[in-house]
Amino acid sequence: MKLRPAALLLLPGLLAGCGSSSPATTLSVTCGGSLSLAGAKSIDVVPDQAQAGVVLSYPDPVNTGQTGTIPIRPGAKCTIAPTSNV
Repeated sequence: MKLRPAALLLLPGLLAGCGSSSPATTLSVTCGGSLSLAGAKSIDVVPDQAQAGVVLSYPDPVNTGQTGTIPIRPGAKCTIAPTSNV
């Protein structure tokens, strides 16, 4: 469940750029050293009651109007990081 504190620490940095005309910022997710997602505009961290882990839910950057999910098993190490589009 270490993902939630990491997501909360990331939030102020993302909000700091609100209202500016700087390049758009998207998010990437890396799990176990492999890139799992790139280009998401937002990511929700939702508890997965059935599997005792969490699920990352995001608007699909490729398929407009679709929502994607990434299930995270207990003990798995994932990182959510901002990426700038230049």
